[in-house]
Parts: sequence; C-alpha cells; structure tokens
Amino acid sequence: MTPIAEKKRQQLLRFIEQVLAPEDAVKGVVAIGSMASGYMHPDSDIDAVVFLDPYDLFIVPAEFKWNPVEDTYHSIFDDVPHSIPIDLARIDLKKWADPEFVWPEGNRAELSEGWLAYDPSGEIETLISQKTIFNDDIRQQRLDNALIWLDQHLAWVDPLEIWRIYGPVIAFDRLNAAYSYLVQALFAYNRKWQIWRNREMQGLLRLPWLPPDFEQKVLMAANGSSLDETGYCSRFAALKELFQDLLSELTESGEYSTMPVDQAFIRQNQEIGRAWNMAEWNRFHKLRKLSP
Repeated sequence: MTPIAEKKRQQLLRFIEQVLAPEDAVKGVVAIGSMASGYMHPDSDIDAVVFLDPYDLFIVPAEFKWNPVEDTYHSIFDDVPHSIPIDLARIDLKKWADPEFVWPEGNRAELSEGWLAYDPSGEIETLISQKTIFNDDIRQQRLDNALIWLDQHLAWVDPLEIWRIYGPVIAFDRLNAAYSYLVQALFAYNRKWQIWRNREMQGLLRLPWLPPDFEQKVLMAANGSSLDETGYCSRFAALKELFQDLLSELTESGEYSTMPVDQAFIRQNQEIGRAWNMAEWNRFHKLRKLSP
C-alpha cells in the first residue's frame, strides 16, 4: 500500500461518511483499480462502484470534483482548489442482483479484486462472492480452449513457412491470437476473470502463478523486437517458450496428463466422427446403410 493510496482511501471514506452513507439508496461502495490494489500515484482518481436501490442518478454524479469543505460538486474540467477528483460507476442493484443477469467479465474482475469500502448490511459482499465465482467448469473450458489454439498456432507450424505463405501482416496477427490465448490460459489457471484490456498487463503481473522470468519473457512475447522476419521469429519463439512453461506446470501439477493438448481436444470435441472414435463411426455408418 503506497502512502498516496492510503491517503486517497481516507478521502473516499470521508466522502462515503459525509455524502453517501446518509442516503438510504446507497447500499454499498467498492473501490476498484489502483485504489483497490493499493498502487496509486498522486494524479490517480478515486475509482469506485456505487450500488443503488432504488437507482437514483441524482444522488451523486458519475465523474466530478468534490469540495469536502463546502460539499459541492464540480466538473472535472473546473479548477477547484482542494477538491478531490472522483470517478463513480453507479450500478442498479436490483438489475445486478437478478440471477439471470450475467455481469460483464471486466466488472467481475474489478469487483472480485475490489476494496469493499462500505457495506452496512453485508449484502454487497455476498452478491459479489456469488456473481464472481470462477468455477471448475469455466476454468476447464477456458484452459482446454486456450491449449488447443496455442498448439495450433505454435506447435504445428514452421514460423518461416508461415511468414513466406501469409506475409508479415497475417503472420504477426496469428501471433497476436496466440498471445490472447496465452493470456486466457494464465488467467484461467489462476482462477481469475480477465480485466479490461487496457489494464490486462497489470492484472497478469499480479497473478499468483506465472511462468519463470515471466516479466522478461512476456515483453518479447507481447511485442517482438521488430516488424521484420527476425522480429517475427523472436516473438514466435518467446510465445512458444511461455506455452511450454504452461504445459509443464499443467502436467507437473497433475491437472493434465502427459499429453495435455490431446486431452483438451478430446474433452472439447466429444461428438462421434473424430479420429479417436472413427472405428465406431464406421460401424454405425455401415449399419445405417444396411437399414431399410
């Protein structure tokens, strides 16, 4: 926790006590982003989510500067001495508590990692816990899907051949796809929802498990060294190394067999007519022909 983060948390708590807590419609406040992580800088806004029931947008603005002494609200473009910049996402609690309403993944990520600043009844903590569960089925499906596509993009191709056949634009875009699947797999392995793309790297670097020397390797895997063939090949190699690190972790931990990609592919493609059940398919195909 940086000193500036501690200071801004106290500012948020003052705002809650002075402005939000007296409002019956305010059911909870969750700080998100850098305020939740504790790594704020002097120019950071206070980012938080306010749960409202009833949903009244005139209780508090969405983005504003607040003067705590005069209890006044101002545009973020106004020059107001001693004001506190605040950015709030105002949420309709009834809608978000509906069992049929699926929270957007970015919100799941933010709120599951948020700092619960105000929750007098405890209902917001319970709701977040229920709505942000990363269960075994989701984890397995995402891991399987990522392994299959990473294997196709990195294990079964010659990078130089891809470069010659498709050219630089498509070749690099295939690596972009591989990187996206790698990110998906790492978040899934750690049972974490994927945060918004602009904050993705910050979320990645805070994951409990990462491949060895991840920060050094991912710099090349995410960017490459140049836009020519050499840069393409170096990025391909970096991605493939991270993929191998992930496969090693999955097999050594016992979560996957010694043939993890095959295991994932079979689990994702159970229908009849695949390579591993072709004999059975042929048998029923012949019976079908013999049937009147």
